[in-house]
Amino acid sequence: MSRLTSRPLDLLYFAFFFIHIPSTLLIDLQPMYPPALRALLPAVVQNLPAWYVRFSNDPLIGGALSAATPSHELVWFRSFMGLEAFFQTPVFFIGLYGLYKGLTPALTVLLLLYATSTATTTLPCIAYILSRTLLLGSYVPFFLIPLGMALDMAWRVYVLAVRGETKKKGKRE
Repeated sequence: MSRLTSRPLDLLYFAFFFIHIPSTLLIDLQPMYPPALRALLPAVVQNLPAWYVRFSNDPLIGGALSAATPSHELVWFRSFMGLEAFFQTPVFFIGLYGLYKGLTPALTVLLLLYATSTATTTLPCIAYILSRTLLLGSYVPFFLIPLGMALDMAWRVYVLAVRGETKKKGKRE
């Protein structure tokens, strides 16, 4: 078995799993925790998902957290959260151990299944967020062009005013 540091991709995957565990347990999956379990968490941990949504404006986690979101909306995303809880999270721990010790054929297959499943479920999330970004993109020109026009015209009015003052002074003298 070679050291993890001598296997750059495995080291990247190890770091990915290592970082993913706390964000999954503390943010992503909290909406799924039973209220009794959430009540046992320190207030700072209970508030992490809401803080994350305020910080990132993530419409998916925000929608999953919101009681105002109808249960039929984002059902696809909530199903992905179930997959994250019951398949992906255990793989994070198994992957950490296996990548540290050295890949076996069985772990290679498991990580292939994890990677394929995760990439497949993340693509609709990206499409959902991108569609919102595209909508924003349709408004941006209607802000930037008039803003640029306002600045340009303000400059032109200033130049006209300066010229008018100069001509006015020239006629007085």
